[in-house]
Amino acid sequence: MSGWNIIYGLINFAILAAALYFIGRKLVSRGYRDHREAVKKSLARVKESPEIVQRLYDSVPEKIAEGERACEEILDAAKAAAEENSRLAREKTDEEAAILAAENEKTLRLTRADLRRELGGETAEKISSAAAALLAQERYAPARAALCRRQIEDFVRDYVPYPGELEAFLDEGAARISVRFAESMAQDEALRIERAVAAGIEKACGKAVRTELNVLVDPALIGGVTIEVGDTVFDGSLAGQLRRAKDTLASSGEEEGKLSDALREKLAAVEGGMAIYQIGHVASLSDGICNVTGLSDVMAGEMLAFPGALRGMVMDLRESSVGVALLGNYDELREGDTVLRTRRVMEVPVGEALLGRVVDTLGRPVDGRGEIRTSESRPIESPAPGVIERRPVSVPMMTGIKAIDALIPIGRGQRELIIGDRQTGKTAIAVDAIINQRGKDMICIYVAIGQKESTVASVVDRLEKHGAMDHTIVVCANASAPAPMLFLAPYAGAAMGEYFMYKGRDVLIVYDDLSKQAVAYREISLLLHRPPGREAYPGDVFYLHSRLLERAARLNEKAGGGSMTALPIIETQAGDIAAYIPTNVISITDGQIFLETDLFNSGVRPAVNVGLSVSRVGGAAQLGAMKQVAGRLRMDLAQYRELAAFSQFGSDLDKATRATLHRGDRMTELLKQGQYAPMSATDQVIALYAGGAGFFDGVELRDVSRFEEGLIPFVHARLPEVDAWVLSGKKLEKDQLEALKAVVAEYAENFK
Repeated sequence: MSGWNIIYGLINFAILAAALYFIGRKLVSRGYRDHREAVKKSLARVKESPEIVQRLYDSVPEKIAEGERACEEILDAAKAAAEENSRLAREKTDEEAAILAAENEKTLRLTRADLRRELGGETAEKISSAAAALLAQERYAPARAALCRRQIEDFVRDYVPYPGELEAFLDEGAARISVRFAESMAQDEALRIERAVAAGIEKACGKAVRTELNVLVDPALIGGVTIEVGDTVFDGSLAGQLRRAKDTLASSGEEEGKLSDALREKLAAVEGGMAIYQIGHVASLSDGICNVTGLSDVMAGEMLAFPGALRGMVMDLRESSVGVALLGNYDELREGDTVLRTRRVMEVPVGEALLGRVVDTLGRPVDGRGEIRTSESRPIESPAPGVIERRPVSVPMMTGIKAIDALIPIGRGQRELIIGDRQTGKTAIAVDAIINQRGKDMICIYVAIGQKESTVASVVDRLEKHGAMDHTIVVCANASAPAPMLFLAPYAGAAMGEYFMYKGRDVLIVYDDLSKQAVAYREISLLLHRPPGREAYPGDVFYLHSRLLERAARLNEKAGGGSMTALPIIETQAGDIAAYIPTNVISITDGQIFLETDLFNSGVRPAVNVGLSVSRVGGAAQLGAMKQVAGRLRMDLAQYRELAAFSQFGSDLDKATRATLHRGDRMTELLKQGQYAPMSATDQVIALYAGGAGFFDGVELRDVSRFEEGLIPFVHARLPEVDAWVLSGKKLEKDQLEALKAVVAEYAENFK
């Protein structure tokens, strides 16, 4: 019986096994079929994703086409308006017609630039919004969760507190931690972050600090995590990365047709890294100065980013806040607004692209000619070249003005102050000097500080008419600009000039004028509650100008071989040359050109006071021929003006005195020169030689200018080699002087 039982059991087991096999096979087959269907659906969704993205990108050209059509319509309207203005211009004078034509061209340039920026911004906004919507879809939830976990791992591994922030934690006795997830995460993840912060602080200072953790869920982040520890934000959110990509491309100035491709590349490059930045908050605001709390590790002179396009520069570092000078319109700024560190000291764009342009203190174009494409920049504050890097001033910087090149010569690398009362021709001398550099391979920078926009526009227009804008950069901080913009404008111009100087080029920079910069700095200092000194100026107002003007130099070959010549302008009150700011700048510069109001009003232009004007360096750089013909001119003019002052009180003058006055009258008349009419070195030498040799003595005073105008072309026609003689830099030889004397004598005889 036992054998039958065993057989019966085996049969039952076989039946049961077969049943289980067929049932299991059916279940497995059904499960596999369900899984296969799920896989097919997933694959179908994967295939659909590129199609969705492709449709998204395909829609971009349509939007661009719409923008282009709108652009063309507006351009057509602008062109029609320009044609109407041109028709009206034909009925006006040539000068008025030229002004209208310039306005037309400026309008068209403005329209193109504005439309391009607007179209680029709209396209960037639409594509980034569509990308955000796509990434927020449910099917990307696993990827978003993986991204968040990876960012937490990176933070836990790498967290180190900043030194200033660490000090704040120790003072307060606690570290505040705020963690924002895009989606709900396990509490353990937030606790890991808290432990990492506590461990990092303890490792850095050797002390344990209490932590305060706050956890939030913010779907607006789309994905990733944002961690705020004290003043520092670790932003790994997808929303933040998309926003940064959009802002970069919207302001890049890409052509409309290239914007789609650029955005595609930018978004494709978005990774899971975390952007790290420190933030602060506006505590108080008044007159272009604000106090910002937080920013425990901020640097002096660092540029800060405020809401919108507003920027600021750190001026004061205090125990619990920083004083910031705002660079732009701050009407929309409010207390409590967030401020971001840029980790860059204040800098401006530099390079060849700035030539011929009008820019503001930050290097942004204000001439309506579109964006300035340059990738290089320099800090606005930089150390002046050391003594070892400099070489003596030995090359002349000709202004084209007889009274200056002969009496107060300026060399390349020199700092020569132009000083005088208001409306005495200070700017005219600087503009003439810039015009005279045309074709001489010298870069010119004109810094307008606190002037009316109309005044700057007239200077730019005059430079354009004389072909001088091609080698000139105009830095404009108008009177309506905030005080910090006026204060920083000269430093911005110096930084642009240094770029060329260190590349071996020669630069002429005009600061018009530093009196207004000093007033702007006084205003900023008083608002920052710095102690006032003499005339309410802060104690470091001397350093304000010295660190600026010391950057002008002539470098040796090892340092680059370039030069930067500075012509600072100072405005005096009632001719008071001994006032606070004038004496400061006089002590910094290598000489001054003093323009006298009485001379200006009497018709002597330029109104140079020979007695109070001096060049301490330029004589070493003066052309040999110029020094030869103008050697005694300065002394003779000083003697003449002294005799002229006394002779008005008496009529009985000896023959020698009358001869001195007679010669002085004619030399004074000879040194008069019209504005925007600089003369070449050769022409100046010819005129001054004729005056010093007495050929003007027999000419009526009213005919002096006519005599000069005819003499110069006559000498060039008879002595073509005179240019080579003068520009050689050497003194004229005896035979050359005799040849020149003979030609001038011949002209004088014919003139009589």
